[in-house]
Amino acid sequence: MRRQLSKVCFSANTQIHSLRRLVHTSARCSSVITLPLHIVHDAYSGPSTTAASQRSSRDIIQKEKLFALMEVLSRETWSYARVWSCYVDFMNNAECDDLPLEVHRTVLRRCVPGAYTLRTWTARRMQAGQTPRIPHHFEARLKTVMRNIRATGADATLDDYHVVLHQFAAVGHYTGAIQVLTELTHVCKLNPESKTFGLCLKAIAHRLSLPIYKVQRADMLADASKLCRKLLKEMSARDMPLTSFNLDLVMRILKEVLDQEGFYQLMKLGYGIDLDYPDHPPLQGSSMLSPFSTAALNTTLDMLGRLGNVAKLVQTFEVLTQPLPPQASQHYSQEFDDEDDFGIANPASTEPHQTPYARPNTTSYNILLKHISRAGHATFARHYLYQAVRLDRSVDRLLRSQLYRDSHGTLAPHFSLNRGTIIPVFGEANRDKNMELMRWVGWVTRQTIRRKKNDIAWYSELRDSLPPPSPSEPPSSRSPSCPPPDVSTALEVDLDTPSAPPELPPPEKTFNVNLHLNILQKNLDELVTWYDNHYQVALSRATQRVKERLGRRVWAGKSIYLLSKNARLIVPRNAWTRMVNFKQGKTSFSGEHSGRIMRNGWVAGYKGLRAPRPQPLQFFDPSSMS
Repeated sequence: MRRQLSKVCFSANTQIHSLRRLVHTSARCSSVITLPLHIVHDAYSGPSTTAASQRSSRDIIQKEKLFALMEVLSRETWSYARVWSCYVDFMNNAECDDLPLEVHRTVLRRCVPGAYTLRTWTARRMQAGQTPRIPHHFEARLKTVMRNIRATGADATLDDYHVVLHQFAAVGHYTGAIQVLTELTHVCKLNPESKTFGLCLKAIAHRLSLPIYKVQRADMLADASKLCRKLLKEMSARDMPLTSFNLDLVMRILKEVLDQEGFYQLMKLGYGIDLDYPDHPPLQGSSMLSPFSTAALNTTLDMLGRLGNVAKLVQTFEVLTQPLPPQASQHYSQEFDDEDDFGIANPASTEPHQTPYARPNTTSYNILLKHISRAGHATFARHYLYQAVRLDRSVDRLLRSQLYRDSHGTLAPHFSLNRGTIIPVFGEANRDKNMELMRWVGWVTRQTIRRKKNDIAWYSELRDSLPPPSPSEPPSSRSPSCPPPDVSTALEVDLDTPSAPPELPPPEKTFNVNLHLNILQKNLDELVTWYDNHYQVALSRATQRVKERLGRRVWAGKSIYLLSKNARLIVPRNAWTRMVNFKQGKTSFSGEHSGRIMRNGWVAGYKGLRAPRPQPLQFFDPSSMS
């Protein structure tokens, strides 16, 4: 009897230890235990006991895996890799029905990185030339969870599909977004909302903003245009209004594909703006107009600039940023005869019309100056750069006066002069060798650098003198050290915006002194680096080229124009050498220069003068005159 009992204890002990190894990976703590009588009795029950023990062990494993999964999901900050690992471990030891439906849906939202993180990571890789082989790195996870949700016998909701569309829109996976839209409408028989179409449009627009290979660009633009028109037709068939957010996305897509006709027509129907006559109401308008935002203004300017129509670009910028008062509509009317070209129209026949307008920001001026400079209009470029300089000062003075009255309720500034505003004008001057404009751009840069330094000093003192905000007051805006908000949260507001203009304007960002100082310091560093490393070198090179070109005329005995004399004169070689301040080259018999010649060809100690070669040096050397 003792031998049989010892055998039973040994077999039961072995089963317990094997079960522990399945549940835990730690080392064994004991080798002998005391068994209850019911376990000893169950050891004689035969094969049915083995199946029961296996079921109990499986139940214990499921409980352990479920506890680990729920513990990860209950944390406020979670790791998407840990969530997915725990989810896979549980599903490998259980069926889909063993997990509640809400847990599946929670895993769907937490098994992948956030939309903002994924968007930044994908854009950074593509800009570095590391294009991913698959559009979405975690698409297989999303498919697996959605398949498990359907395996439970429940149907995926529209919010579940919106989570997937948020992920696809963050990386520009527009083909997957269209497939998801097709599945939820034709397979699941769900009714899409404006937000659903907005996420699909966002995926298309974001993909067009990412780098594209030249061999794929034509096909991708054609696909984007076709899919955009398909979505618009489906929205029209469902009698779904075009919200402000969706309208902005469609405008961006039409801008990228350069669909001029569709862009002009959508401006009339969506914003009530006729780009051919921007200060007149369109003949064919819509009763449901969306508010014209600064983002829409920037998209319009970029579209007109890409089309190359500088006159219409300038006209649109002036009208849509500085609109005429509503009373001005009485001065033009359609009731004029062909012979009447003066007078005031009948006020009763002309309704007051307020042209939609938006406040320009830094991007607006950067886009405007970029396209004007590329078109070669130096006069317009100089004018709008000067206007941007004055606007920068007026915005800063207004901000300081508001901070003096209310230091915690001041709105954030909308404009700040930066490197992107100055470089286009300098590029135009450099291409045309317009030395006057080039030197003026240098003066503007130096003044901007000096003012940025003064602004940083003033706002640094303001930051030290400001009292801390009271706990009852909301924070002015997120500090730069805080992580940016999730894009999916922001899109919840934008995509659900009604098509009609809201009664209250959207809340604007309030001033944050720390963020403002970071922006000023960044702009200052960029300006100083560009001025030292690019502007001075380019100015010296252009000055030298002009001197050489005019010097060749002087040495050939031809006349040159002198501004001081306001006439074309023949200048002697000695006078020209002194006039342009040429350094007399000291040559030896070997033809080497006495100064140290750097690797890039410049002479050390003579900033802006190339190392003279033997032939040009003899050409410009006064000792060679005969």
